Amino acid sequence: MTIQQWILQLLLGGLLGVVGQGIRVVPGLKKVNDHALAEKKPFGDVFSMGTLLISLLIGFTAGALAIIASVPDGSAATTMDRQMILTLLAAGYAGTDFIEAFVKKNLPGNGGATPATTAGDAKPVADRVDNTPAMG
Repeated sequence: MTIQQWILQLLLGGLLGVVGQGIRVVPGLKKVNDHALAEKKPFGDVFSMGTLLISLLIGFTAGALAIIASVPDGSAATTMDRQMILTLLAAGYAGTDFIEAFVKKNLPGNGGATPATTAGDAKPVADRVDNTPAMG
């Protein structure tokens, strides 16, 4: 594949990964809203835009990695059929958990993330140190 084809493939994989992660974020935003209502705070006080953006960036990375894995020899462009699109969406959705777990396990200090700020954290709100709901 040419460099231009690789760039297009990576962008497509990354964008589909972001869409997959966006699907994952929707229930997280609902949790944030419910938490804000329970605490009688404005949504903006408990919502973290930085966490959301990091979550979407991780989805982009997962989608880009998935498209690299789908072209084993690098000699031919990947055909974009429905199955490939669904695979890349799933990579953005599920790959985020894998990447976050890797960062928590392998980087010093959990990669700078606390359980309360990690985008895919599934702990109940009551178990969080600062009660900040997850984004996805």
